[in-house]
Amino acid sequence: MKSPSFAIYFAGDAYSTANKIMGRQSAGKAFMRGVARTWPTADLHGFGQGTRSAQAMHKQLAGDGYSGQLKWIEVPNWDALSEVGALYYPSPVAKDFAFSRNATNAAALSFMGVTFTLSSNAAMDQVADLVLPPFKPWDAMICISQAALDFSTQLQDEMKAWWSAQTGATRFNAPQLPVIALGIDCPAFAPQPGLREKARAALELGATDVAFLFSGRLSFHGKANPAPMYQALEQVAKQVSVVCIEAGVFPNEAIRAGFMAAQQALAPSVRFIWVDGQDELRYRQAWQGADVFISLSDNIQETFGLTPLEAMAAALPVVVSDWNGYKDTVRDGVDGLRVPTTLPPAGIGSDLAMRQALGLVTYDFYIGSTSLATVVDPTALAAACISLATQPELRARMGAAGLARARSDFDWPVILQRYTALADELAVIRREAGPQTPEPWPQRADPFARFGHFPSQTLAGNWGVTARPGALARLHDLLGLAMANYAFNASLLPRETIVSMLELLDKHGGQTANALITSAGAATPTGVRCLMWLWKFDLVRIEASTASP
Repeated sequence: MKSPSFAIYFAGDAYSTANKIMGRQSAGKAFMRGVARTWPTADLHGFGQGTRSAQAMHKQLAGDGYSGQLKWIEVPNWDALSEVGALYYPSPVAKDFAFSRNATNAAALSFMGVTFTLSSNAAMDQVADLVLPPFKPWDAMICISQAALDFSTQLQDEMKAWWSAQTGATRFNAPQLPVIALGIDCPAFAPQPGLREKARAALELGATDVAFLFSGRLSFHGKANPAPMYQALEQVAKQVSVVCIEAGVFPNEAIRAGFMAAQQALAPSVRFIWVDGQDELRYRQAWQGADVFISLSDNIQETFGLTPLEAMAAALPVVVSDWNGYKDTVRDGVDGLRVPTTLPPAGIGSDLAMRQALGLVTYDFYIGSTSLATVVDPTALAAACISLATQPELRARMGAAGLARARSDFDWPVILQRYTALADELAVIRREAGPQTPEPWPQRADPFARFGHFPSQTLAGNWGVTARPGALARLHDLLGLAMANYAFNASLLPRETIVSMLELLDKHGGQTANALITSAGAATPTGVRCLMWLWKFDLVRIEASTASP
């Protein structure tokens, strides 16, 4: 297995479901597990802020079976990262990272971001911004579905047209937009001999019960409205004994109560079982004991949909809405059945978008309102559920087909090799672009340049520096004052350099500013700031020279 030619940007909340169970976090957690499984002993590169992040990344990988060496690179050490060649970023890449890289060397490395939810204002802004600096043609935003690519392409084309009309712009960036699906850990969902019977017994499922499983966030406004499912299963219950297992977490008690009320009103003949998504044993039993997986996404927040793939890896036939990423994973009539969906025509939701953009309604209200105007065809849905509920041989055939497809096309080692191939392709584009000169970041300029017109004068390197009488004794008092030491930092304002400069002046006498910072081994911007600190607190005297600098 080829080692990864990319580093991983590690931010703990992107790879953990401990604090939030959302699609992005679930996918991130699975990604890390997939990395550990794909490269269990290889050298990996992590990129982030501080030793705590490094330790957290190593701990998470080790918990998933990784025993190789994690090589950590601190932000913003782009030079060190250039030796790897690319950086995986668990969302569309932040502009700040690209600006910072370009200020050193834009061709040092490539960024590989990835789409998740595309319906939020922030996500749409990130996708739209890719057509503008600071991004480059050797950067990429991985689209996790064809629908995500179509969305991104359309939005970017509209932004280019808008910029052209507003400013006359004719040249735009073109980061790569490859389609690479999210991966799944197929072995973790594989059916185990003997476990099905035990799981069904634990769930109190009878021999003739047909169990439909929904797994995911139990949120009717933010994930999938279950009412169409309930109504379809009520029709199925006229022919067979139906059980609906809902495995997940309710956001709050009010939503839970809403689910319970809808079940009684819409599907009184169906037996419902709720399985806590955080109870690993019970959650596993739900997957092992089910007969059919069902997920009827009707929400613009859904961009891919992992759970149908997980169902395929569990050899379960699936009933899904013909929606977004589900179109890429579930082959209608092969792995399961896709139910047609219908949206209102364009122009019907402009008021919703504007009110949400202005903060007049919440994001949850916005996506919930669009969901209520999205139809999963009721007649086709009932027919699909009845077909799978009444035909065991059809369930077996579709389950086997889905299992084979999940293993061949979506297992994490397969997906991560596509990531590695993408990193290699981006490296070719960088090399062909040739060397790049540093590019300014106008909005984040050096404060001493941006505000250079504020002071009376600017320090020059040939100005003379001498120590004040008794400066060394007073220095130690100042080092203990919060108003003097609050910005001390090993990289930006090191205490040791300040002390060293004053000791050099005390020992060797006056010298120029340039000579002093060179003698202190600090001929850097950091050294100049240390010298200014000494002057600010009247430990040295600096006078302008009449000689040329």
